[in-house]
Amino acid sequence: MELNKCPNCSGRLELAPNRRRMVCPFCGGEFALEDADRKEDPNCPIYKDWFIYEWNYKLLRKEPKYKEFVQPFVRTLNEYDSSDAIEKYMRDYLMNFDELSAPGIREDKMQGVVNRLKGTLAPDERIILYHDDGIFVRGKTGVVLTNKRTFFVTKKAFKDVPHVSIPYLLFGYSIGMPEIKLGEQYDYNISTFTSHYELMGTVAALICTYSFEQRPDRPKIRLTSSVK
Repeated sequence: MELNKCPNCSGRLELAPNRRRMVCPFCGGEFALEDADRKEDPNCPIYKDWFIYEWNYKLLRKEPKYKEFVQPFVRTLNEYDSSDAIEKYMRDYLMNFDELSAPGIREDKMQGVVNRLKGTLAPDERIILYHDDGIFVRGKTGVVLTNKRTFFVTKKAFKDVPHVSIPYLLFGYSIGMPEIKLGEQYDYNISTFTSHYELMGTVAALICTYSFEQRPDRPKIRLTSSVK
């Protein structure tokens, strides 16, 4: 493959401002300079050295029910260089859904959950997103994403998963709903975003970005799926 030719869309690659990789302005692909002349592995579509690939990406992108949240995960990691950039994109996206809240965006709807988490957050920890999954009682349950952890809130308790310690992401489908599990526990899955599949994949990408920004030397995250 030519050094300046994108293996995804055949567009002309350009040198990124940090001069450490090549980028495609047409499809958003990113390539480490030492890898720019290698043929793309179809099972490894993400141009960051953060992952061990145990999924079958070829099958995932062919299955409509998986494609809707797996492809946004891949695209977000390839198109955005930092958590700040992903956060900005998400804030624009948040405005479309009433059950989503963030600082300055329908903030009153997340006040009950925020009050419950007071005293738990670290001094440098800030809330990025709250998704209210309550059906009969609003503002009591759901997922709270911070720059350090993901909280899974129920009416009686909450559990949290530090981003830097996530061992793997499992892309699955359960009881008619997509899910992205953050490690071993069944409860630790991003399945409450209902039909917001693009947001679901983007949140998973942001979690991975936080993890490696805060601990660059952490072990790679395994990407696996229920499709074999």
